[in-house]
Amino acid sequence: MADVRVEVANALHWELAIPRHRVTAEVDDGVVRLLGVVERAYQRSYAEAIVRRVSGVTGVKNEICVRAAEELRQPSLHR
Repeated sequence: MADVRVEVANALHWELAIPRHRVTAEVDDGVVRLLGVVERAYQRSYAEAIVRRVSGVTGVKNEICVRAAEELRQPSLHR
């Protein structure tokens, strides 16, 4: 049986609609926690749908935030 963490990472990595550098996943006993920031709401829901199809995933906590592209490009003021 393949490692669920590896399968989740691969599923997200190969889906071009999901920005690789902005979405990460943590796996704990089959429950996946999605983290990150995307520009479009469909990317958030699509990431969850992709992960739910991975064998061994028993649940998903989608904590991905949706922010406008302009917000993502602004430098942080809290340094």
